[in-house]
Amino acid sequence: MKNASLVWSCCAALVLSACGDKPPAPITVTGKVFGDSLQAVSKASILIPGNGRQPVAVDGSGAFSISGVTPPYDVIVADKERRVATVFMGLTLETLTVPLELDTDAAQPDPEYQATVEGTVTGEQPSSAIATTKLLFASTGGDASGSVEPEPSGTYSLNVDWSGATSATGTIYALQSESSSPISLPTRYLAFGQRDNVTVSKDATLPAQDIALSPVTNSRLAGNYIVPEGYVLPLSTLSLAFKPGSEFTLGPTFASSGAFDYAVPQIPQTTFSIFAIATPRDAQGEEGTLLYKRGLTAGTTNVSVELQAPARPAQPADAAKDVTRTTGFSWSPFAGGVHALTLQEDKSKNQTPYTVTLYTSGTQTTLPDLSAFGMDLPANTEFTWTIQGVGPAASMDALIGLVEHGDPLEQGTGDFSVSISEARTFTTAATP
Repeated sequence: MKNASLVWSCCAALVLSACGDKPPAPITVTGKVFGDSLQAVSKASILIPGNGRQPVAVDGSGAFSISGVTPPYDVIVADKERRVATVFMGLTLETLTVPLELDTDAAQPDPEYQATVEGTVTGEQPSSAIATTKLLFASTGGDASGSVEPEPSGTYSLNVDWSGATSATGTIYALQSESSSPISLPTRYLAFGQRDNVTVSKDATLPAQDIALSPVTNSRLAGNYIVPEGYVLPLSTLSLAFKPGSEFTLGPTFASSGAFDYAVPQIPQTTFSIFAIATPRDAQGEEGTLLYKRGLTAGTTNVSVELQAPARPAQPADAAKDVTRTTGFSWSPFAGGVHALTLQEDKSKNQTPYTVTLYTSGTQTTLPDLSAFGMDLPANTEFTWTIQGVGPAASMDALIGLVEHGDPLEQGTGDFSVSISEARTFTTAATP
């Protein structure tokens, strides 16, 4: 009996200890919803399910504030008029900026303003091969590129596009290189120059922006492309980056998996980026995986450009019938990243198809309940669904940090990977 009393005492102590663990304190979640090009979304509604909460409309700047939230929590952003919703599962942040849609394949909106910059390039070096001088105007507002053939006059006229304020201040960079053909990477770099503090204004022409070139030292960038088994590398490009978001595309590499060795210019305070896409050898659709590898420096000879195997759908099977909100969806993991389940109505009679994207660090889920938004899952309707992998992102909080400044593919500063699976279809039940 003595031993029994001791056991019961220990159990009681464990129970009391467990009961003493306090749940996370409620927080107030504040933030903004944005759309294309970081523009505020003013027509969206937002819901953090739980405690009987209902969707609240964001204000004219896309801002919202929701109190009494116990982390981890889910966020649903929806636009009933467009029949679009995005779900972020398992967040703990008190402040967040979320996109209504994040589509890395979407066309970028047209720039708001245009201007023309004119001048002369001097100091071009003699070349025995095909030589060109490329120019780039880079600013916070936007970029534009053009080229000047190495003619005696060396004159150029560069069109600049940007959005935001009606004027933009930036730098014009000029790089002279030679190559064996007009469509191949340069084999040697000859000269470089830049002109700082160039201010362009809406619809204006800015003359006399002359640029003097100086000879540059050549270096190497070498390493290996590694693709998933059964995949090929149909596209890869090499770019010279002067600052985040301001890149010269030096050209396509026409690479295959395996070793590479590229000539690069050695210019202070610049880095290089490699953008690569791998697809299945027998791919019929959009399935594939891509990597934007950034921050590479001249002289590096052990670069590993390794593209990850994509997340792949598991359940439900292709062409599944009678799918409801309780039907389980599952997929294989995307290493080091999170996942996006996207479903889209195939044959909508409406102006826009019913579209939902659900982000989660897990590999299984059910479809979200959007009835509070007046967006019930349509009955007897065929949908297409895919799984994307997005990374690197160790958690959903990390994903928010990755996308809150816009599309990481366009505005990002670090490595970025995306995969997309083959498409599957399903049909919803009469009462989904």
